[in-house]
Amino acid sequence: MKIVVPFAAGGTADVLGRIVAQQLGAINGSQVIVENRPGGGGNIGAETVARGPSDGSTLLLGTIGIHAASKIYRSLPYDPAKDLQPVTILAEVPNALIVHPSIAAKDVKEFLALAKKEPGAINFGSAGNGSSTHMIAELFKLKADAKLTHVPYRGSGPALNDLVAGQIQAMFENLPTALPFIENGNVRVLGVTSSTRSPSLPNVPTIAEAGVPGYDATAWFTIAVASTVSGAVVEKLNADIRRILQQPETIERFKKLGAVIVGNSVTDARTFFATETTKWNGVIDAAGIRLD
Repeated sequence: MKIVVPFAAGGTADVLGRIVAQQLGAINGSQVIVENRPGGGGNIGAETVARGPSDGSTLLLGTIGIHAASKIYRSLPYDPAKDLQPVTILAEVPNALIVHPSIAAKDVKEFLALAKKEPGAINFGSAGNGSSTHMIAELFKLKADAKLTHVPYRGSGPALNDLVAGQIQAMFENLPTALPFIENGNVRVLGVTSSTRSPSLPNVPTIAEAGVPGYDATAWFTIAVASTVSGAVVEKLNADIRRILQQPETIERFKKLGAVIVGNSVTDARTFFATETTKWNGVIDAAGIRLD
């Protein structure tokens, strides 16, 4: 069995995928491999799962970009909505607006002032086109009427390295991977993207309360399989993974990452996909984002 993480190592998807792989291997009594297949905003790795075996042995660590924002692409060699099916939603995490220390902004209002003074001069990195780190930034741009320049990477790890080096100026990064950089002083955090403050950063305001009223967005991560996998196998995987998510060790590890465990049913996961697809398609249309 393997879990395909469709991003470079070092990002939140990779971290969560490795936690699940370790625990799933313990349950099944055999090693579960994590395979990083970055590129195409996660769709290169996702397609390999969609085209993979039908026995449930190949899982996908899915994200917004794959399951809810694929409309950003004019065409894909597969259809995520038809060729993949959810097993469960693992967790939701807030993102954090982080900037390089050289940026002369101590809070969201000052950041917006800079962005409006020189439209497009601030470059923000993401884990790839259509990823949560991209879409959550696009929602910010719409809500705040701010012009920022998007620089897509093949995962959050490489983007964070460039942010620390000052090659880009900002990111709307998943909190689990942003936290170590914030704590070490490598970056400055200006706000969190969720509707409420994060317990991991209690003194950091939400972006909504810091200057962009009504702004609210979280990233989420799934386990999915090819649509050809039988319902019985999907339900068995769902039961195993929900069992993992209820274990004290997993709960503690997710908590330290700032991730909120979901672990819902297959039916509820499908409903969640549909709701989120409607939301993010609205952002894609409003922002006029289309990629070949």
